[in-house]
Amino acid sequence: MEPLAFLRDLLIVFAVAGVVVYLFQRVHLPSVVGLLVAGMLAGPYGLSLIHEVERVKLLAEIGVVVLLFSVGLEFSLPRLVGMGRLMVQVGLPQVLGCMVVGVLACWGYFGDVRPAIFVGMLLAMSSTAVVFKLLTDRSELGAPHGNVATAVLLFQDLLVVVYMVSLPVLASTQGETVPLWQSLGLGSLVVIMLLVAGRFGVPFVLFHVIRTHNRELFLMVLVLLCLGSSALTASMGWSLALGAFLAGLALSESEYATQTLAEVLPFRDTLASLFFVSVGMLLDLRFVLSHFWLVALTVLAVVLLKFLAGALPTLLAGYPLRTAVLTGVTLAQVGEFSFILADRGLELNLLNSEQYQVFLAAAVVTITLTPLLIGLGPRLATALDRLPLSPVWHAGRTAITVTEEKLALKNHVIVVGYGLTGRNLTRVLRAVDIDYVVLELNPETVRQVRKQGEAIYFGDCARSAVLEHLGIHSARLLVMAISDPASARRAVELARRLNPELFIIVRTRYLSEVEHLRALGANVIIPEDFETSVEIFARVLREYEVPRNLILDLIERVRGDHYEVLREVQPALTRMEVPYDVLDKMQVETCQIRAESPACDRSVGELNLRASTGATLMAVRRAGTLLLNPGPELRFQPRDIAILIGDGPQVARALCLLDPGADKVPPSE
Repeated sequence: MEPLAFLRDLLIVFAVAGVVVYLFQRVHLPSVVGLLVAGMLAGPYGLSLIHEVERVKLLAEIGVVVLLFSVGLEFSLPRLVGMGRLMVQVGLPQVLGCMVVGVLACWGYFGDVRPAIFVGMLLAMSSTAVVFKLLTDRSELGAPHGNVATAVLLFQDLLVVVYMVSLPVLASTQGETVPLWQSLGLGSLVVIMLLVAGRFGVPFVLFHVIRTHNRELFLMVLVLLCLGSSALTASMGWSLALGAFLAGLALSESEYATQTLAEVLPFRDTLASLFFVSVGMLLDLRFVLSHFWLVALTVLAVVLLKFLAGALPTLLAGYPLRTAVLTGVTLAQVGEFSFILADRGLELNLLNSEQYQVFLAAAVVTITLTPLLIGLGPRLATALDRLPLSPVWHAGRTAITVTEEKLALKNHVIVVGYGLTGRNLTRVLRAVDIDYVVLELNPETVRQVRKQGEAIYFGDCARSAVLEHLGIHSARLLVMAISDPASARRAVELARRLNPELFIIVRTRYLSEVEHLRALGANVIIPEDFETSVEIFARVLREYEVPRNLILDLIERVRGDHYEVLREVQPALTRMEVPYDVLDKMQVETCQIRAESPACDRSVGELNLRASTGATLMAVRRAGTLLLNPGPELRFQPRDIAILIGDGPQVARALCLLDPGADKVPPSE
């Protein structure tokens, strides 16, 4: 009967979670919030559909193990090194700020510094899953605040290992002490063992497993590696999830990481969802209602603290106020890894049940508020940008040099953004000797590229002083090549106001942006997804032998009508059926002209090649140069190679004419 009860609970969990997540998706709320709410509804404090929460938590624990195993796989040393500066400049102060404030605020309340430190750890984490999804949906992952937020989130995820190792130390009592040196020593030993095994032993084993072409065997070895590492760390008093993370990290640099991640993802997404449902089951709604003001104040304090902890280091790192504000609201929530830490802290008595309920309620609310906060971020940034602060803070600490003197340029191009599009454009402009300047909001990029002699400046394209310094009044062209829709709109509006004659080209990701940008003053808007579709349909039509001029005509119509024509496209396209049976009879032959050849020193016109043989002279290769469609005045020289086309007899007669020893075919009648 027990297996049937377990199956019943799983069916209820997935049924409720499926309905709730679907409804949340319809109103554009994160799936994580939907899973937490589903747990509240199905759990003992909601509709009481499930009474034995421990049965669900068993699978949820495995889900966390698989989740952290996949997180470890997705880390790579080059990626971390590339973001190292931002991690140190913004990530480290953000984490330390949250921890210090958390410790100072909770030390007196708990009466013990250890649980206060634990609360600081919980506050330091932000939601990687929710933030990445929202920034991707808004096309802001490549924007300046998206880059900063990504670096901070990766830094926080790395610290999960440190937190897990330190939990037994924090949880130790006077009767049961765990020396710090012992915990760190054992931790370092385990990490080294797993990394060495992942670098040398595991790839050797996987190589021989993959040679068998047996997918089931490959999966069994991955499960053994993941659960074996988890069991090792659990036996040392740490969590199962920590061992899984280290195992994934050990495999991340191997050639099998991509295939391993592909095999793990389906299990991760399914089992990890059970973890968030189980967390929701533990949230007592009656407790939240009875302690409403405590929960509300906690949420307000957490959002404010995390906003400031993310915004201030970004501002001090040299970014403009707008970028700092957007980074702050992006990171102003509690992360999913905090749930894992809190669950472990409850087991180790670092939190009691009442404190755990306050944390759960505050965490769920902050994650729920994240889409709203990110949506309001641009308005908040615009409002704060009007404050009478020093230009250093508005434009960015590094950008103050931009406004010191105006550039003496005329009829030039201003390129905003130095990503792939910006780099390719500047390379072409430099090749054809057209003056240009580049504006970029990543200080590290500006620092590196300026050393190479590039005319690049740090600054916010949405500020008039920056555009005026770059000569917006005398510029001929402005190219917006950034992945920040809000900044692009503001910059287009400002540039059009500063220079009504300016020609503005904007790259945007989605077709829905076209009308808005056109209304703001952009002359040409190039949607990335539609340009891709144009290239694809052109290649498809070309493959089916649609005449080239009709394809080009359709492309011009699409672009000329601002991409509206394809919504109801009915062009008079005609597919040409190529007579492949004719092509099969055609031959291409080559003939080298020798000094004794009768064709040597004679022109194509004198030989009358086509009239006398029926073959066509397509080209002549001379000294490594290909002369296409040679005219009648071309004279053959020794060592020329004639390229001929025609059917078999025609080519044979041409070869006989050019070199009588090449073939013996009777002349044409």
